[in-house]
Amino acid sequence: MRSDTLKARIFSREADVFNEETLRRDFQALWNTQFFEDVKLRVEDSPDKPNGKIIIFEVKERPVIRRIRYDGTHSVSESDILDRFKERKVGLTVESQFDPTRIKKAEVVLKELLGEHGRQFAKVSPQYERIAASNAVILTFKVEEGPKVKVGKIHFTGNHAFSDRKLIRAMRHDRPFAIPMYFLNVNVLSKTYDRDKLNEDLEVGIRGLYQDHGYFKVLVKDPVIENVNIDRAGLPMPLPKIGRKHGKAVNITIPIEEGERYRMGKLNIVSADPDKALSLKVDPLKAMFPLKQGDIFAINKVRDALKNYTKAYGEFGFIDFTPEPETDVDEDTKTINLTLKFDEQKQYLVRRIDFSGNTTTRDKVIRREILIDEGQLFNQRYWELSILRLNQLDYFEKIKPEDAEIRRNTKEGSVDINVKVKEKGKQSIGLQGGISGLAGGFIGLTYQTNNFLGLGETLTFSAQFGDLQRIFQFGFTEPYLFDRPISTGFTLFSSRYSFDQAKQEALLLGQQVSVNPNYILNYTQDSTGFTTFASYPIRRFSFTRLGLSYGLTRTSITPFNDATTLLLTQLQFRNVAGPSALRGIVSSTITPSLSYNTVDNPINPSRGKSFFYSGPLGGNVNVITNVFEWKKFHPMNKHRNVLGFRVQASHTTSYGGLELPLYNRFFMGGETDLRGFDVRGISPVAFIPAQSKVPISFKDPRGFCPLVCTVQVPVVTYTVTFPGGDLQGVGNVEYRIPIVKEIVQMSLFTDAGTNGIVSRSGLKLDPTGVRQDQQQFPGANVKSQLGIASGTNFKFRSSAGVEFIVQLPIIQAPFRIYYAFNPNRLHSRIVAPQGDWDHAFVDENLKKPLPPGVFQLYVQPQLDKFRNNPLGQLNFFEPAHTFRFSVGRTF
Repeated sequence: MRSDTLKARIFSREADVFNEETLRRDFQALWNTQFFEDVKLRVEDSPDKPNGKIIIFEVKERPVIRRIRYDGTHSVSESDILDRFKERKVGLTVESQFDPTRIKKAEVVLKELLGEHGRQFAKVSPQYERIAASNAVILTFKVEEGPKVKVGKIHFTGNHAFSDRKLIRAMRHDRPFAIPMYFLNVNVLSKTYDRDKLNEDLEVGIRGLYQDHGYFKVLVKDPVIENVNIDRAGLPMPLPKIGRKHGKAVNITIPIEEGERYRMGKLNIVSADPDKALSLKVDPLKAMFPLKQGDIFAINKVRDALKNYTKAYGEFGFIDFTPEPETDVDEDTKTINLTLKFDEQKQYLVRRIDFSGNTTTRDKVIRREILIDEGQLFNQRYWELSILRLNQLDYFEKIKPEDAEIRRNTKEGSVDINVKVKEKGKQSIGLQGGISGLAGGFIGLTYQTNNFLGLGETLTFSAQFGDLQRIFQFGFTEPYLFDRPISTGFTLFSSRYSFDQAKQEALLLGQQVSVNPNYILNYTQDSTGFTTFASYPIRRFSFTRLGLSYGLTRTSITPFNDATTLLLTQLQFRNVAGPSALRGIVSSTITPSLSYNTVDNPINPSRGKSFFYSGPLGGNVNVITNVFEWKKFHPMNKHRNVLGFRVQASHTTSYGGLELPLYNRFFMGGETDLRGFDVRGISPVAFIPAQSKVPISFKDPRGFCPLVCTVQVPVVTYTVTFPGGDLQGVGNVEYRIPIVKEIVQMSLFTDAGTNGIVSRSGLKLDPTGVRQDQQQFPGANVKSQLGIASGTNFKFRSSAGVEFIVQLPIIQAPFRIYYAFNPNRLHSRIVAPQGDWDHAFVDENLKKPLPPGVFQLYVQPQLDKFRNNPLGQLNFFEPAHTFRFSVGRTF
């Protein structure tokens, strides 16, 4: 440090009058700089001037800390220590001056941090080592963490209103991790002891619980702490380590004086300023209060009421509104009279709204989502909804309320708002590939821009090739047509889907094909077409929208086995192209929809709910399909985790004497509804009568045949098929836990649903063929409609498991691996009804011509064996568990 710098810090100057008091002040000023570890003051006579004095300050600079080490820390990382030093403003950093005061403060803070991690008996010893040939040191904190202290037993004394179990569950920081049962909790793991967190549990948890139930004057006394050693042996050989536990624990005894229980008395709402009346009427404000006179006085309801009053005043521009509750306890009646003093302060107008950070997005794209106009009263509720609407766009990183800077001008009663945004990459090019339950092995290329030219339009092109699916799609969406909230767009598509249940079974890792390929559906569906749509909010700035879409699709179906051909040809799937048409099916539909959506993010939602309903209005297809979907997302664990729900119900039917086409029926299973089950593998099982011939062999004693005679006998048999359902329902629950922000997430899920046929008339067979079969095979009991196998119609299915999701910012597609266990599944052998033979043919060609006894001895047993052993049998064994990789989310 330069001498001129030090001279500037003292009061004495050359040629001043010598003053000892001034020198003491100079000495103190130099010492207070904390730059030196030693300061000495010496006064000498001047050799040149008889009355002159020479003032000499001898200083020894404090060394500079070149390095800081933390030896022996295992419970906390160095970054945790530095963050805590920064939070407590310790001021101890590399290249700072060696300051014993700061080092002592760092020692205390480090002990507190270790104590929060259960190291209550930790010892911290700061040591330093000088670096040779320099005025610098290496500072080392020697740490002996000691044993980790856990929360032991928790006892209460004086509690009568609540049991120990309920009080312990109110202690969020100190209660053990447990499995809650009806009468008790099964403790699994004890938490780490921390005295600060215990104090919070005493105040917020226990005292809050009592005050929420009317015990206003409850007294939670200081707990009695008992340190105990834990020395528990493990299981006997050969597993001695399981269950073994050594260390320290803290047993806590909490004395409680519950006191009396109080009820709500009178409620008064007044202005905090006696010279100013309230801006809002008192009677409506009192009606908002949740407690009536005589109700149990609950602090949590009072707290919620204060929040509601703040929101109510916030809608009228009172940004700084503050409610002040005052209680008057009447011990005689055990009631509490409550007076709420409202400090309204100033009412604000919106003067200006600006945006920053939107380098590409036009201001008008953001401004049209803002529900507040310049010149209007500031409305807190509308402002929160505006933030929600901006987040729903998904153009920016998540916008938080603190990202909006609100500058008040108290003199003019106005505010200026500056919304700070950070744009996401508006364009993404992704290459995907893998094995999906829906698409088998696949590779795909996707280009998407969700903010085209900064105007908010969405442009999408995707191409995907897979074992089971091929899709080309191009789409465009304009969210504001003619600067009005009319969302319009179109989609062009071409797809091929190969529905082969045997092949999809083989895609399951480690899962063998359990379905006879001869009896399952196997066909290819080719579709091309376009869809155009428009939607409009039912009122300005509403989250409810009415929509209308028009779609034109040309579909062709190519069957590859007898079961599929029979299902498609014998059922009355009459459409615009004629009876039982399989190729060139043209569908033209007009579909209205109603939707409501307050979900805050379309990809990674954390709060909000939505519902969607659609049903056809007209077209050239005599099919009515109604779809209802409801979703809700609720933040959990201090908004870190998300609990999500989804319920979906669908029903389809036909009219005008026509039946449902196969591609309009419902097949459940897969990643979009029931994880753990095969894609489109959940359907009722039905039987289709089909004619064929079976060989009957016998020895003819007449010698007409050289060795053995064989006759092909016409028979009717029942083939197993999957017609799909006309009514389905599914429910999904997910608990989403972020591991690395939004990039890596884990979800615990439960899926449940069912699929079935309500309208049996929709399974009518071709009447001409039915009459022919009934006449030719009277013993086969051929009916006019398909028969459904017992136990397969509306069979309840469920699955539960865990999935891990990786979402890369560039690809914009969530990749996931999940494991599902299926507790409710179909695991049975399905046997078709008995068939029959052509009795007239047998009588004419076998029974009558053969000598007596030959038919009964050789032919009749073979016919009986055919009847008693139906050919249509299916081992329907759905997987008990599934491990699968896929792309996308269930909801």
